[in-house]
Amino acid sequence: MSDTGPAHPQTTIYFIRHGETEVNRRNCVQGKRIDPPLNERGRQQAVHVGLRFQKAPVDWIVTSTSKRAIETGAAVAQYHTGVPFEHFDELNELEFGDLEGMHVTAGYNDLIKQWDRQHLAEVKAPGERGESPKTCAQRALPRLQQIVDDAVAKGRRHVCVVVHSRLIQILMAWLIDGSLDTMLKYKQKKAAVNEVLVFAEPSPYCREGGVMAQYRFVPGEVNSTSHMPDDVVSRVSSATSLTNRNPQEERIRFVSDQGGNVVLKHM
Repeated sequence: MSDTGPAHPQTTIYFIRHGETEVNRRNCVQGKRIDPPLNERGRQQAVHVGLRFQKAPVDWIVTSTSKRAIETGAAVAQYHTGVPFEHFDELNELEFGDLEGMHVTAGYNDLIKQWDRQHLAEVKAPGERGESPKTCAQRALPRLQQIVDDAVAKGRRHVCVVVHSRLIQILMAWLIDGSLDTMLKYKQKKAAVNEVLVFAEPSPYCREGGVMAQYRFVPGEVNSTSHMPDDVVSRVSSATSLTNRNPQEERIRFVSDQGGNVVLKHM
């Protein structure tokens, strides 16, 4: 771990990525609008996230309003029944616009390259609803500020924040490094755990009066899956989709029906 400054942090945030879904397994884009539940492997991963925190101190559990995040958070909450368990819209995943539900080879990998390799955090996902990492940060950071403020004020020293891969990358890059240029450093595996210590001292990056200006964030664990048995670790990634192309598997799209259910369609 890097320099931890004062002996005792005000609070510790555990950013946790949700478990696998069928959209993940099919290597399709899963953002703010595509809201599937966990699949069988994802439920197993959530079990092990819960066991990771079974005997650990937990004072507050926060998730997005997505099913996959709430399910994963519930696996922790079952061992901490007296602890607040809350869900916030602002913590939903980045909106991928026209790429939502599409296979990652249909433009997603090119977009990620712009964000992570070319450091173009202001580039939005295609389509009217698409967000950029910058606009996603502007949506999520004020809510996280409220969470940290409340945790410090109420003495909640261990807070689990169960959310999404790109959002975790955005938040950790901004909080720890003060820049969205380092998002790639915080790439997340399914059901990974990240530990961030929060100290009540001025941020070296944020201007006085700005979001999170009164806190310094120090990383502990990053993208840890040490709690996960090898047989439940996810085997798919957007990177492998480029080296092992299968056109038939790529001609699919997940869409949401009128009832909010996620449905697979073949194109």
